[in-house]
Amino acid sequence: MPKSYRSLTILLAVWLLVWLRLSWPAVQDDAFIHLRYAVNLLRNHMISYDGVHPDYGTSSLLYVWLLAGLRGLFQSPVLPRAVSSVFHVVLFAGLAWAFPRALRSAPRLAWAFALLLLTILVMPMAVRWLDDGMETSLTLCLISLLVFSISRLGHTQQISNRSFAWLFILGLVATLARVEFLLLMAVASLTLFFVRYESASPGGLRARLRLAISCAAPLFGSIVAAGVIYLSMHALIPDTAIAKADAQAPWMSTLHATTSVFVSAMSMGVILLLFWLLTAAAVVVYKRRVSLSMLAANSPFPLVLALAIHRGQEVQGVRYFVWTLIFPILWNILELRWSEAQPRRLPAQMLKFAAYGVVCLLLIAAPIESILLHREFRAREQSFAEFRTQHLERLSSLKLVAFDVGYIGYFTQSPLCDMAGLVNGRASAALPFEDRVKVCAAEHPNYAFVSGFSLWELGNDLDLKGWSICSEYDFANLRAPDLHFLIASPEATAEVCRAAGATPRPLEAILHPAPQ
Repeated sequence: MPKSYRSLTILLAVWLLVWLRLSWPAVQDDAFIHLRYAVNLLRNHMISYDGVHPDYGTSSLLYVWLLAGLRGLFQSPVLPRAVSSVFHVVLFAGLAWAFPRALRSAPRLAWAFALLLLTILVMPMAVRWLDDGMETSLTLCLISLLVFSISRLGHTQQISNRSFAWLFILGLVATLARVEFLLLMAVASLTLFFVRYESASPGGLRARLRLAISCAAPLFGSIVAAGVIYLSMHALIPDTAIAKADAQAPWMSTLHATTSVFVSAMSMGVILLLFWLLTAAAVVVYKRRVSLSMLAANSPFPLVLALAIHRGQEVQGVRYFVWTLIFPILWNILELRWSEAQPRRLPAQMLKFAAYGVVCLLLIAAPIESILLHREFRAREQSFAEFRTQHLERLSSLKLVAFDVGYIGYFTQSPLCDMAGLVNGRASAALPFEDRVKVCAAEHPNYAFVSGFSLWELGNDLDLKGWSICSEYDFANLRAPDLHFLIASPEATAEVCRAAGATPRPLEAILHPAPQ
């Protein structure tokens, strides 16, 4: 182990703890969707957003089950944030502990890559995406266990029954965490098969079939998990994925959205993408060939991007792609330890300079991310404090329409019509956005929770004359404030504004022409 490794990991751990404190409790809006599902699961023993009708509006059944179990012990609304932060710390500590044991005989470049990955995982942007109350840090922990397992088993004489069972369990649990990991488990199984095939080269068909079966343990576990999900929810793909997909959308729009989220995510986006390409190039240089196992292990990102373009998937954050990069990056780093030949001098020098380039990009990004995200965290923390101090639970009997349903749905527990189509069942999720707005307007809601564009869309189908603003909240992002308004109909204004602890203002104060 290089002498600097321990000192640098300690410094990185301190940096991570500082940012965990600075970002507390800046919780993502969608995290409260998970929490409301967890509360209803605990009360009614079913996956349901309203507590009455079963639906599949959560992206992670495993995370909901985990929150439900912890909810019996901790009643705080900060629970999702605390859970995601615990898994983020476990991820960093686990990798910092595992790398020295796995890279004992690896070249120095592998150690440099390990430190670079640990650095990326403590950047402010990593805190933004891994500590927001969602299941992302949990899934990255599972992915890390999977990669270390297949990397080790790929170079053993045989896969024992215990190892097969371990991979099976990992595949099952990971797919319960995110159903799209069915694809990842297929990739992991294929990677393990190619590694063992390339090293052992079994001769006969029976030997190859036996090898394929032993390597397919993650996929078998994933298939069982998919069956459990289908039998429990009567669907494999969550309603959230249905609502955010439009097969008619032009492919350029998905590609543009993906590019935008990668650029805005900085160290967890474009820099992580470049780092993945660097680690893949290093494997080719050190192995002096492009192997099938290397191609399989590095396929998740292009595969998921192609699927997103095909489905016209709405990409709202880099979390949808982070796992597609962390998996191959970890595999590439660990694969360098099996390199036997020395790389040619010129490519090795180019890799070294490229690594220095990634370091420079991180040094540039660190202060920029720190400034931008500190401002965002403060704004979100203030909004969260407003929700907690208001008495919105008094509105539980009033009809609500909203677009961002997390905070407002959890703190009010009102019957809710979701313009985004995430939590009102399969039929609502399948409707075009404009039709969902019409359906919500036809229910004659008592009050609404809207931002600029959703307010304008709702105003096209619902007469907002005489409505009032009772409160406003800033769901800030990197670029600008993102104001959301709690508005009420004339009949409900007094009750809603009293619950919000505010004096009503006329809605006309913020109405504006349609966005161009």
